This record gives sequence, C-alpha cells and structure tokens, in this order.
Amino acid sequence: MKTKPGGDMHDDNVDGVDAVAAALAAKYAAAVAGVASAEAEVMAVLAEAQAVGLERVAEIPRSAGREAELPLRALAAELGACARQPDRSVQRRMNDAHTLVTRFAASFEALAAGVVSVGHVRAIVEHGVKLTDPEVRAAFEAEALERAASTTPGRLGPQLARLVEQVQPTTFAERHQVARKSGGVWVRDVEDGMSELLLRGPAVPVHGIHDMITHIARDVLNTAHAAETADAAAADAGAHEETDAECEALVDSRTLDQVRADVLMEMVLTHRIDTETGEGLGDGHGGLASIRATVNVTVPALALAGVTDDPAELVGRAPIDLDTARILAKSVPGWERVLADPITGGVLAVDRYTRSADLTRHLRVRDPHCRFPGCRMRTHRCDMDHGEDFALGGATDHRNLCALCRRHHTLKGETPWRVKHHPGGVIEWISPGGLHYTDTPPPVTIGFMPDLEDAPF
Repeated sequence: MKTKPGGDMHDDNVDGVDAVAAALAAKYAAAVAGVASAEAEVMAVLAEAQAVGLERVAEIPRSAGREAELPLRALAAELGACARQPDRSVQRRMNDAHTLVTRFAASFEALAAGVVSVGHVRAIVEHGVKLTDPEVRAAFEAEALERAASTTPGRLGPQLARLVEQVQPTTFAERHQVARKSGGVWVRDVEDGMSELLLRGPAVPVHGIHDMITHIARDVLNTAHAAETADAAAADAGAHEETDAECEALVDSRTLDQVRADVLMEMVLTHRIDTETGEGLGDGHGGLASIRATVNVTVPALALAGVTDDPAELVGRAPIDLDTARILAKSVPGWERVLADPITGGVLAVDRYTRSADLTRHLRVRDPHCRFPGCRMRTHRCDMDHGEDFALGGATDHRNLCALCRRHHTLKGETPWRVKHHPGGVIEWISPGGLHYTDTPPPVTIGFMPDLEDAPF
C-alpha cells in the first residue's frame, strides 16, 4: 500500500497485476518511439545535406580528382561544428542517411512513426543494400519491416541474412568465393599507446577463434579465483601466513575481455611457424580441422548430398559456404539429423546415429539462444528450465522445457515474471505489469519446398 499526495491510501497491485510496472512500461515504449522519431528528423537533415553536397560535387569537373569531395567535407564540417560532433562521423552519417531516405523509404517512414528503432533500420539497410534490383529490394524491405515489428535488432539481423539469400541473383557460394578474397588483417592505432588488430575472414574460423580464447580466458579466471579462495581458507585456518606480495599475486582482477586479449596475444606471439615449409600455417581453410570450440552449424541434408546449393548456417550468426560445412561435417564424432518442416522450417524431430541425450539435443536445436524476448545468450551457456517446476509435477519433456540464461532464469524464479509454454515451442512471458510477450523459436531453415524425387534417402 502507498499513500497518495493527498493522504489517501491506494493499492498498486490489483488482481495480481503490478499497475506501476505496466504504467512505466507504457511510458518507456512511448519515450523510445519518440527517440526513433527524433532520430528520423536528424537523418532527414543529414540526407538533405548529402543531397546538397552531391549536387555541388556534380558541378566540379571530373579532372578535379580528390578535390571533388571537398563540398561534402565542407558541409560535414559545418554540421559537425555546429553540433559539436566530429566531422568525419557526420560525413559518414550523411552518406548512411541518404542511402536510407532514397533507397529504403519505407524503413525511414517506419522510423519516423516510431514503429521501429534505429537498430532495426540499420539491420535492414545493412542486408538490403546488397540487393541492386529496386523491386527485389522493396519486397525484401516489406518482409523485413514485418519481422522487425515482433523482434529485436539483434535477432532481426540473422533472419535478414537468410532472407537475402532467397532473393539474391547469384548463389551464396559464388559470393562467398569473391568475399574470401577481401579477407585480411589490419592494425589501427588508437589513443594512449594502444592498437587494434582487425581480422576479416570466413565466419566459422573467426567465431571459432573467439569461442576458443573465451574458454581459455574463463579457465584462467576460474583457476585464479579457486587458488585465491583455497589459500584464503588455509590462511584463516592458520596453515601459513602469506606476505602482501603473495596475496596480491593470487588475485586476477582483469575482466574477461582483458584476459581474452592477453590469451590471443600470447598464443600468436609464442607459436612457432616455419616460414620456409609453411608448417603451422593451416590447411587453407583457416584451420577448420583444428577447431574444438563450440560452433553450431546447421547443414541442409540435400545440400550436403549435392542435390541443392542452399548454404549452411552458423547458427544464430550468418550463412556459411558448403565447402566449409563439409569440412566440419567430416570431423564431428557423431551426426545429428534434424528433420524440419520444408514449408515452415520448424523442427519435427531430432535423432543421432550414436547414443546421447536426445531431449537435450532437440532443445538445443529448437532453442539456439535464451528464450527471453531479445536475449541472444547461446544455448550452451544456458540452463534447461522447467516451465512448471519439477517438484510441483512439471514434466521433463520438450513441452515444458526451454533454454534460459542465468539472468533470465533468475528473473523467472525470483520475480513476478511468469512463463507459459504453448505448442510448437512457443513461449509466452507475462510481465509483472500484466503485459504479454511471445517468443517463437526461429526456424532451422528458410526456403522453398525442394524437389525430393532425386534425394539420396
């Protein structure tokens, strides 16, 4: 119970609904929509500035060379100085805004109306800009906006990457071979004596590298913490007295990102490579055979058999080429076969030729990430949670289980947030304010109905 300014008592919780939370949620949604509209106003100005700059550039003779860009630089400097922003950033944003307004008008209008956020729009432009045919791009944009209305920018990106594949005039394999030629490593110096090492390469080995150094970094931090705890307990028991230097040596106060950076530098700088024989340089596929990190790959069975050219997918991230998928397929100790509805892409069944936890595999395929709306914590770092508590009679099956990261597992168990399971793996979250949010598992594959007559099974 709370007291109103006038002194009357009122109850914020009516029939189990947190009215204050509901009101705050509505205010927040309205404020976010207002921010989106304001961002659209900013982009409209930037796009106008870019258009003016391009008109002035067109008036300069082509022989002017790099000087032809000066009108754009001058306008960017004008805007940047007035708004106290770096002119380089302003010029880049002018170009991005012009692309949005002229080539993705529907997305710009949705942003101005507060229907989608800047993050949604960036995802749409990032993937849609690859489509050169205006009609194809318009169809893609319409579908993208429909999906954006029910998901977060982080989840929208992977969906749009798959959607683009359906309408591209060239195959993924053809584009991937071209893209591989753009791979490389660059160094960019930043402030305070620091530098950034940038790597561009195929998705699987790059994510494999990140996952591998993450596992090692976690082991380093866990070992340091265990040693600190054990020695502290021994000191409390009077086993020995530590010096200040010994106590300091036990504590590793670095963050996970800092340890990851140290691990990568140590591995690269101390690994010997014979530059004459090429020993240690890998097999030409980015060291795929040596990857032991956790990387989930979905491979269409027909594509693996050579019947279709559908790309495989690094689950939850991006499509990958079939050659890479085949190399990974040869190295796995056992096969998981995922049977999916050819129309909806939904999981129908999961089995494996070697014995293991069938139910766990099914859930990991169905739930590639935490099932709280918007969360992208990968499944292998999540708990498999009973919707209805096991102690209260909840069944241990796919209709009552889903992946939840520790943060949202705790949210479900320790706060008024509630979860309901529906057929097809659909999860309904009910907030303390009485609002309902539906999270639908992403389809394993998205595509047209294949011709199964020539399938090898």
